[in-house]
Order: sequence, then structure tokens, then C-alpha cells
Amino acid sequence: MDTVSTGIGGALLAKALPEEWRGPRGVWAVTLASVVPDADVFADFLSNDPLADLTQHRGFTHSLVGVAVMGPLLALLLWRFTRDKNYKRLLSLVIYGLLWHLFTDLATSWGTMVFSPFNRDRVVWDWLFIIDFVFTGTLLLPQLLAWTYRERAGALRRGGLLWALLAAFAAVLIRFISPFFGAGFQWWLLAVLAGILAAIFAAPAVRGWGFRQSRATFCRTGVAVFAAYIGLCVVSHGLAVRQVEGFLSRAELRPRVEALAAIPQPLSPFRWSGLILTSDGVYQAWFSVLDETPPIYAFFPSDQNAYVAKARQLPTVQTFLWFARFPVARYRQMGSEHIVDW
Repeated sequence: MDTVSTGIGGALLAKALPEEWRGPRGVWAVTLASVVPDADVFADFLSNDPLADLTQHRGFTHSLVGVAVMGPLLALLLWRFTRDKNYKRLLSLVIYGLLWHLFTDLATSWGTMVFSPFNRDRVVWDWLFIIDFVFTGTLLLPQLLAWTYRERAGALRRGGLLWALLAAFAAVLIRFISPFFGAGFQWWLLAVLAGILAAIFAAPAVRGWGFRQSRATFCRTGVAVFAAYIGLCVVSHGLAVRQVEGFLSRAELRPRVEALAAIPQPLSPFRWSGLILTSDGVYQAWFSVLDETPPIYAFFPSDQNAYVAKARQLPTVQTFLWFARFPVARYRQMGSEHIVDW
């Protein structure tokens, strides 16, 4: 998951805790801990290895051992440089934030070396797309509502400002995404999103309900909504995997099946990419679990010859194949050159 969303989620989880649990610097401790593991991205800038991002990112800093090592050190820094001198509480909050980061990354399809350094296998749950705006929204909106309704004075101004900023962001997002679907700017979609945001910001004002609630109440409600969304994604993923397995049973594939998965797609928890890796290539289909029509799978054959076999022995290729879940080899000849790519 992107670092910004993970940090926003860390802040929400901290604010949802009872005040006596989080102490004077609890929100900062959890938020900081929830983004620290992504410091490993700097390995890509400090290394001459072109594949450092694959081998280092989501490695030790994203492992259970990494949590055990970084937790006490980060808590010690916070204890030293903040006015919260309860080390045990800080340690608990830091570990809380670090584990939250691990959860958000495990839920995506990139792969996380959660058992590093003893085992470098990449664990994936395939529940969420790498950047999920619904996921981020369920984490951010409760905190914005808590700020809007903290007091009656200026609530309309604060709510209007936040609504305008979010609507502007939605417009930029639609402008960026629309070309990928071969469409122009979708004004109707912007109107729908702006209307939904307006309803969300206005709802707590009914009978003054929002002004009577604490920040923790808004954030705990957000945690509940977030948990429900994760549950929806888990159920949808299970249905998607069954779709892929259904094709596998109907097709009676002769090549040896090595792996299968349902990979989440952007903008909807119901859309998936079904993938099946065989010894001869990869089958892929795009589908929605709400569509009763069986998806149509395309087959991408993987070339196999002496040049492909030799290329597989190269260290960089072995590193890539360790990372890639559904690789397809392509062989071509250009003059006297024999080229293999994946």
C-alpha cells in the first residue's frame, strides 16, 4: 500500500484508542511507526543494483524480525525526544504502527518478505489494489469529519473547505484516469462524487449529532467502516478465486499448473484479473464477481528454447523470476542477436 495511506491509517487507529492508552504523543508514535518501514525504498537510490527495489523493498523492514528490532529502537528515540516518558506505552504504540504497516502491505499483490531474513518468500493476500482510493477514503474521512465538527464555530467553513479540496482532487483524478478507459472527462462522475462527499460532510450536522461526538467516536466509526470494507474485499477475493478455479476445472488444462491467483484491480473491490501460470504460459482474464457470465481467458505462450534456458541462468533474470509471479518469456531474433525478455 502507498505510504501516505498507511500513515493516514496509522493516525486513525491511534485516535481511535482510549486517551489513557495513547498518552500525549500516541498519535505521532503510531503514525511515525506506520510509515518507517518504507524507508527501505532509499536502498534503490543508494545501490548500483538496478533490481534493488525488488530485492530490498518490503524486505527486512517489513518482517516480523524487523518489527522486533525497529520497535524498541524507535520507541527509545521517541522516549528520548518527546515528553512522553512511559517507555512501555511508547513501545506498544510503535509496534502497533509497525504491524499495521505489515498488514496493509500483505493485503496487496506486491509481496512482502514477512519472514525475512530467515525466509525470503514474498507473502501476498491479494485483497487490495496497490493504491485503493476507497481504502484511503475510509481512513481519511473520519478524521476530517472529527476536525470539522470539533466545535460549532467555523464548522461550515471547515467543512466547505475540505469538501472543495476533495472535489478538486476527484476532478484531477478523473482527468488522469479517463484516458486509460478511452474516455474524455466524465462530468457526471465528478458530480456524483461531489454529491457523495457533500452528503458525508453534512450527515453529522443533522440535529447537531456531530457536535456531541468526540474525535475518538468519529475515528472508531471509521475503523468499523474500514473493517467492513476489508471484509468485503476478502469475500470478493474468495469469489474471484473460485471463478479462476472454475475455469481451471472446466478447461482441463494439459500443461502442468504451477500457480493461480485473482489480482485486485483499481477503483472497484469487485473487479479482478484471473491468472493461471502453467509450464507452457499464462492464462489471463478480466472480470467482475458481479457478472454471472464466465470470463474469457486469453493464453500467453511462454517461449522455450536453448536461448531462453540460457537466459534463465543469468543472475538478474533469476532475481526477476524470483519476484515475478506470472512471467512469460518472449524470444526473438534481430540479425545475429538472439533476444529474450519477460
